[in-house]
Amino acid sequence: MLAVNVTNNSKIVTGVNTKWTNPLIGICSGQMLMLQTSNTIEIYEIASVQSDTQLTLAKEYTGASKTGVSYEIPTSPKVSIEALALRVSEMLNYYQQQMEGWQTALTGEGEVTVTAPDGRVVTIKSQYSIQKELIQLVEQSKDFSQSASKSAVTANDANTSAKSHSDSAKSYADSASSSATASHNSAQQSSNSANAAKSAEDAKNAALSVDTTSFIKKTGEESQLINGSLDVKALTEDGKRVYSPNNKPDADTVGALPVVKIADNEISTYSVDDNVDFKKIPTVGGKSVITDLTDVNNKIELIKTKLGDFRLMPFRRDELPFGWYFRNGDNFLLDSPQGQALNRLSDNYKRDHQITIKGINGRQYINVPSAFAPDGRG
Repeated sequence: MLAVNVTNNSKIVTGVNTKWTNPLIGICSGQMLMLQTSNTIEIYEIASVQSDTQLTLAKEYTGASKTGVSYEIPTSPKVSIEALALRVSEMLNYYQQQMEGWQTALTGEGEVTVTAPDGRVVTIKSQYSIQKELIQLVEQSKDFSQSASKSAVTANDANTSAKSHSDSAKSYADSASSSATASHNSAQQSSNSANAAKSAEDAKNAALSVDTTSFIKKTGEESQLINGSLDVKALTEDGKRVYSPNNKPDADTVGALPVVKIADNEISTYSVDDNVDFKKIPTVGGKSVITDLTDVNNKIELIKTKLGDFRLMPFRRDELPFGWYFRNGDNFLLDSPQGQALNRLSDNYKRDHQITIKGINGRQYINVPSAFAPDGRG
């Protein structure tokens, strides 16, 4: 189980069975370490990763010391490429609308309605309307100045007022000039935003055009599977071939003897190639299987006879060559290899040598011929 140990007032976090430096996991500074206890989730920023089992937090751990705490370190957004591109496109479209609204507020006429970043809808006068009103005030100040000069009583006050209005008019004119420059810059920014929106749309379309069916995908958590075309004959582990049910090793690879399987009436036998050199003499029950080549040849000649032959042979009962049986009337199950061989003999042969099929304990048996008389004489 993957878990961590944390200590109160310490920045060091120790992992249990963790692999934090594995580049495929992608854990680095700036990511969040999320500790999950019984009823709460604690979040701390990672400052650095020292090894597979040790990392350092940006701030000391303020909780109580714990061992074996479950944790998570998000390393990538849990959204698809298509969803991420759509979010970026929507964000750029929102800022483009905001820029267009403020551009209208700077260059349009009358009142302009815009949406503030907090979602409120506000109505303001455009900068151009304010500038026009200032110009009208300047014109009115000129009229006031002329009226003041005609009145001797109010000449001095009118002159002072005119000067004040003149200064205000200059300030408004400077402000109008600055507003015009800001309008030009806003228009340029709006154009750039339009290009950014088009780029985002192109990125979205490119992401949607990717054919993910040709990717090799890893699925599952505990049991990892790979879907797709994979050449298992090229798989290696520590420089050695990896075999599978569809990629079995041959006899030379595993050091086995090449054999040939022969099936006869559902009975399988296996034979080894002729050129087999035994370094040790094979034995059965502690006795040599092959003792003398001449003796073997003699036994082979004895065996090379047709089914049903009778011969006097100088062998004890437990030393008979393979395929030969003592003529004592022994019974064999009818479906056994011996029983099937006896049953294949001709009817005349079975009748002449008293080979019969009989039922014993609910099963069918067949006997070999007997060399003994009913009274037990051989």
